[in-house]
Amino acid sequence: MSLTNLEDVVTAATTVTDSAVLANALRNFLKRDVAEHLLASSLPDDVDPLAILNPTTNTLGYLYVLTARLEQPGAAIQLAPQIYAFCEGCSSTPLAYVSERVNTFVNRLMRQPNLPELLEALAKFVQRYPHKRDVFTMVHMVFLHACVVTRQYQVALPVLSVPMGSIDKTIYPINYLDNLLYHYFGAFVYIALKRWPQAEEFLEMVVAAPIASSIPSAIQMEAMKKLALVQLIRHGTLKSLPRYVPQMFTKSIKQSPYGQLAKAYPAGNLIQIAEKEAKVFTQDFNFGLLREVLDHAPRWKLRTLTKTYLTLSMSEIGKEIGMEDGKVLRALVEDMIRVGEITAILDNDTLTFIDEKPDFRPEDVEKALAEAQRQCERLALLDQQIGRSKEFLQKALKERDSGGGGAWAGHGGMDEELLWAEDLQGEGYV
Repeated sequence: MSLTNLEDVVTAATTVTDSAVLANALRNFLKRDVAEHLLASSLPDDVDPLAILNPTTNTLGYLYVLTARLEQPGAAIQLAPQIYAFCEGCSSTPLAYVSERVNTFVNRLMRQPNLPELLEALAKFVQRYPHKRDVFTMVHMVFLHACVVTRQYQVALPVLSVPMGSIDKTIYPINYLDNLLYHYFGAFVYIALKRWPQAEEFLEMVVAAPIASSIPSAIQMEAMKKLALVQLIRHGTLKSLPRYVPQMFTKSIKQSPYGQLAKAYPAGNLIQIAEKEAKVFTQDFNFGLLREVLDHAPRWKLRTLTKTYLTLSMSEIGKEIGMEDGKVLRALVEDMIRVGEITAILDNDTLTFIDEKPDFRPEDVEKALAEAQRQCERLALLDQQIGRSKEFLQKALKERDSGGGGAWAGHGGMDEELLWAEDLQGEGYV
């Protein structure tokens, strides 16, 4: 099939039922120097082709025309209704044949000035694009990147709530950095929303990614720094990493200001360390996380008291944790009881600690076992998929090793400034 003009494209998009044939024809048409210009133009009598094409039944034609119009920054302002219509109504089956055009579509969206207003549409597209919701694609990573640079963190949660359980490189090409950046940006989202367990999980996945040489990538080292701070917030200390994580990560942290902070936490000279190493934390764009670590120190000091005392007065607690303001202290204690950080009863000015007794209902145990079984089955399937392709593993390691820390560009204009300029400071890290 040969397409020579926009009329041919619209006719083919509305009449050809074989998605593979249509995708090949559109791909060949795009090789022409004037293809993008033709796709972005109007039909005779100034008819808009997007008014004729249906995003559900004519997904490929709609995608090619819409993407061409998005080539110019600012075009999405007028095209917002069409973008939403496509993202909410496109069909995943034909899109599997044109992953390269899909990548161009999302990358051009990234350059639009009204990107924050388009994120809801992009979130819907990410969930509709793969043939199964748990299939990882490059679009997932670009979407999270968009949420981070626009600080629209809540929009990312529906996508992050679906664990990525499989890959299909024959349909949705990905590389090693796509995986690293997806989890790194996901961790940014969770940090901004103060969801520490999820942030720790995602950062650990970045750090635990295989390395082909003795030098990890810069993004892994930065993830390790953030992981150390998140672990102090969540556990009050640094946690041991899985055995398969190179020991260089632990050694590098212990020999850095992050290690000094962890060694002194929570009752040491934290303020002095923070002030002395402020330049390091600021340059790493971790000063906001550092402040959160310092804010959590009194909570961890109070939790250590439960191991020594049964009853304490509020004045005694204030002396022990270094908090003189009685109102602030009471608010802290009441909040820790409310969220379950300590099990205690506050009666007037006396705090009585209670031994924690695990309360497991049979239905909770059965639910946990069923979920564990599902996860094991998912991991076994993923292991089989990856294990079948030695080529994928070798190429992934090669791409990671050659990419280092400076080869992150190429995904929607993603450059070093965007990656490191997200200074998560202040309340809500915005």
